[in-house]
Amino acid sequence: MQHPGNSHWMKIAHRAMRDAVLFVGAYLSANYVRFKEFWHIEHFLLPTVLGALVLVSVMYVLGLYTVESTRRSTFRIHFISLLFGFLLSLVAITLLGYLSFEQRIGRGYMALGCVFSFPLLVLNHWLIYHKRRLAPERIAFVAESDSELAEYERMKQMSPAGVQAVGRIAVDEKRARGGECLGDLQHVREIISRHKISRVVFSEDRMQDQEARQQLRQLRYLGITCCSLISVCETYLHYVPLHLVSLQWLLYSEGTSKHLYFSKLKRLFDIVTSLVLLILLSPFFLMGVIIVRVFSPEGPVFFTQERVGRFGQRFKIWKLRSMRTDAEKKGPVWSSSSKDPRVFPGGAFLRRYRIDEIPQLLNVLKGEMSFVGPRPERPEFVVELAKTLPYYNERHMIQPGLTGWAQVCYPYGSSVEDARCKLEYDLYYLKHAGVVFDLLILLDTVRVVLVGGLQHKGGVQRYSPSMKAAPAVEQTPLMPVMTRRA
Repeated sequence: MQHPGNSHWMKIAHRAMRDAVLFVGAYLSANYVRFKEFWHIEHFLLPTVLGALVLVSVMYVLGLYTVESTRRSTFRIHFISLLFGFLLSLVAITLLGYLSFEQRIGRGYMALGCVFSFPLLVLNHWLIYHKRRLAPERIAFVAESDSELAEYERMKQMSPAGVQAVGRIAVDEKRARGGECLGDLQHVREIISRHKISRVVFSEDRMQDQEARQQLRQLRYLGITCCSLISVCETYLHYVPLHLVSLQWLLYSEGTSKHLYFSKLKRLFDIVTSLVLLILLSPFFLMGVIIVRVFSPEGPVFFTQERVGRFGQRFKIWKLRSMRTDAEKKGPVWSSSSKDPRVFPGGAFLRRYRIDEIPQLLNVLKGEMSFVGPRPERPEFVVELAKTLPYYNERHMIQPGLTGWAQVCYPYGSSVEDARCKLEYDLYYLKHAGVVFDLLILLDTVRVVLVGGLQHKGGVQRYSPSMKAAPAVEQTPLMPVMTRRA
């Protein structure tokens, strides 16, 4: 009923805009207090806006605008990250002043601006950090069948940040029993008012029930948010649980065509950016070549491997070699995120900071890959995973990418379950792909590279029928000896 659209990104944009407004507003106030009037605002506005842009960019890269930041760190870490971003914004303002004397902000004005802006930013981020805990969205789940009751229990067990499952609503008044049953659909308006429900959630199968569908449509036109369970997962988990995906969701998940973006705008961005990065990253590329030659002089510098691209077309991917030349003498093996004995010492460094992937910019220039998209896999992987995971080939509807939503949200995988988790992120990306989303993924990629890659998410629950923690790295009988990276 309610399309989640880009609500996640709108929330991020809103939080970033609030920081920018507070920063610029504080410096304008400091200008007035310092000079008893708005003095030469035209000179000071550019450095102030630049400082705000640097601040919000660093905040996003550090993940301070996302719900995940409240899960993985304490507010002290959040505060230190905010202070780091704030200091970088001051550095940017200072550097601009050295480049153009007219835009130079004096020490007194700068100090006053800091006194005005930093406490406001701390207060804003305290609210961001605690908001979902202090005021979570209260949802009621329409659940009556065994499958719906199972999903309701999973949602309660998962308990996503920002969501409070208040109870369930039955369809038939006779089945409206139990401590957690709030009532039936016939009295849903009273239930919403009594329990302060902000969202009514239902399974897609429930839409086959004509009576329930009519009731939920009435609620929607009364201004009450009604949405499917998979939409809740999109909004709060930012991936789509594979067992909830249906052909209907795939066909109607996006109401507008993205042909212009995928065929024109994305390609133009790929060409321009890859040319620029080939120039900027050339010193790191040369360093990588030297590392390969020093630590593994007996083999070639480059490594090529066949991968599956858009619509199943195959192409050769280029990388700096990070494994020994005899890495697969006993047959191909699916490598893991843990220490791989086949990788020579310098190769581990190349992998950790993605230096080995710089030659793939040539694949981007040739149009075989894009900057952002699902990670291309080997044909052997694709054949086996397509047999095991439903809708796996959907990820081939667009060009594969150097980076992607799955790559910045989930670490390297080495099992079918890991591939399933990444597919859930890829399907989310296919629905929400766009200019803003791609730019945010690129900023996330900067963060991942700077910290040397994501760590495996052991102990983190995922919304799935098993509701188990993300698996440890392991070999699986369904995916025999293959290698993911080389």
